[in-house]
Amino acid sequence: MEDRIREEKEKLLRQLEIIVNQLMSSTKSSQISIKLRTLLRYAYVSYVKRTTDINVIRGLVPRVRPPAWLTNQYYYREIESILREKFNAKIENRRQFRYVVLYKNR
Repeated sequence: MEDRIREEKEKLLRQLEIIVNQLMSSTKSSQISIKLRTLLRYAYVSYVKRTTDINVIRGLVPRVRPPAWLTNQYYYREIESILREKFNAKIENRRQFRYVVLYKNR
């Protein structure tokens, strides 16, 4: 059971990287600011529905909820560390929420 959950989390982290790359390539702005929770939900919906189309994902986010074993502070910290490593992201606290600020490479 424990190995299966760990494997699911690893797959979800890989999906998160794909979604962040998709967001970065589709934006015209030099930076993106998005809630950490929203980013996790995008990755989960993308993983479950097997799509990387941002518009489809945005439409499905209100209907699909990630399980409780994914929405905890330990997993959020793991996501933050991966975003800092691979995308040089900054994590900010704004109005009781944690935001990820991603900078587009020129």
